[in-house]
Amino acid sequence: MLGKRHVYCLLIVFLAFFSVPMHSWANTELKQEGRFVDVTDDHWAKNEIDFLAHAQIINGYHAGQTSEFRPTQSIKRAEAAKMIVSALGQTEWKDGTLSFQDVPTNHWARGWIARAVQLGIMGGDGTTKFRPNDSLSRAEMSIVLVNAFSLPSKGAAVEAASVFKDTTGHWALAHINRLYYHGIANGRDGQFFPKDAISRAEFATLLARTINDQFRLPLPDLIEQGKTNIQGTVTTATLNVRQTPSATGVLVGTLQKGQVVDVYDLNGYWAKIAYNGQFAYVHKTYLKLRNIAGSPVKGRIIVVDAGHGGKDPGAMSGGANEKTIVLEVAKFVKEKLEKAGATVIMTRETDVYPTLQDRVNIAKNNYAEMFVSIHTNSATNTSAKGAEVFYDSSTNPNGEESKKLAQYIQAEIVRMANMVDRGVKNSGLYVLRNNSVTSVLVELGFISNAEDRAKLTSPEYQNLYAEAIYQGIVKYYTSQ
Repeated sequence: MLGKRHVYCLLIVFLAFFSVPMHSWANTELKQEGRFVDVTDDHWAKNEIDFLAHAQIINGYHAGQTSEFRPTQSIKRAEAAKMIVSALGQTEWKDGTLSFQDVPTNHWARGWIARAVQLGIMGGDGTTKFRPNDSLSRAEMSIVLVNAFSLPSKGAAVEAASVFKDTTGHWALAHINRLYYHGIANGRDGQFFPKDAISRAEFATLLARTINDQFRLPLPDLIEQGKTNIQGTVTTATLNVRQTPSATGVLVGTLQKGQVVDVYDLNGYWAKIAYNGQFAYVHKTYLKLRNIAGSPVKGRIIVVDAGHGGKDPGAMSGGANEKTIVLEVAKFVKEKLEKAGATVIMTRETDVYPTLQDRVNIAKNNYAEMFVSIHTNSATNTSAKGAEVFYDSSTNPNGEESKKLAQYIQAEIVRMANMVDRGVKNSGLYVLRNNSVTSVLVELGFISNAEDRAKLTSPEYQNLYAEAIYQGIVKYYTSQ
């Protein structure tokens, strides 16, 4: 099994294929929205390549007056570094330090590689080399796809049985099987060819299948007809199952904590499930809803609460105020979640002041499944600094789930924004204790501390904080 650092390396190469449009790199790439001369009408990956090109997701090479896609050529790690950093909305880190012997100071991608390393999304191979010109195998790519898109498991038993003749006992078996059962990769002639390098055409095909359902392969018969893409895990000790979607509906049974049910429909707060051969209903507040395939947050209803606002500026220091900072971060979070398919409800999008109860009501009135409140901290002692996330287990019935979410978000903020780790804390804050769904309150850092304040007021770090919150939410939804 690859180490975590190696997986980060692989992740960059794959994600390169869905970067945003950019200027030419190393004077070899040319943005191309149309056809490539070496991708003919009968090319096996034409539709997928054209789809990504028209979406300005992939680029071709300038060749005289024409452009080539070079479908059989593999992607280089240095090229991937720039593409993924640009995809994340970041810029090259020209002053960044690197210890890799094969990335000299005059290397065209050095700044992009430095930024990618700083963000924790790639690294070396465990030695002193970055391997900027290396390509990857199909087995390695299976790990990249699963980790990059947080593709959920179809079950341990399914992933342990080899689908392809040449993957029995292979170190990447579970990841290869997961691609197969998500309709992303099906091998050739009953084999997966795990040692083969991935070509640009294969990259494009796998990416198109991952981000656009119209390119997916027919799914194996693991999901029965009629089910949605959603499963729910019971989060309370005992969950009532009712004949109709109402708290007064006839009680037909109960589910226990940890039980997993297939969801056939969602209507308001009620989830339609199968129980003893009949359709029945449970309250979705006590289910952790999880997408079986595709984006982990697609369809999830998430409230993003920018703290304070209007007449309440929140904490102030050094000319900065809390209400302005957290609104900018909240907007970034909204953008990232919506891009991944979530339904995002903002408690405020302008400089207004909803009361604490207003914020709770917004969650309840919109059938929310998660509540994330964003704040900055302050202290009379200006040396106090760092990030922390709060949850409540005193009255919130999803206190345990809230703690898990808090831990994932805290870990990502500490890692991505290089913040002092103040941990997660159980506290009966109003918007937490009066919510019933998984709820957290994020303290990004101390506005009263000069070092933290510099980050909190930086647009670059505001985007990083938002990315960390987003990644924490994704990890929560993909965890078992």
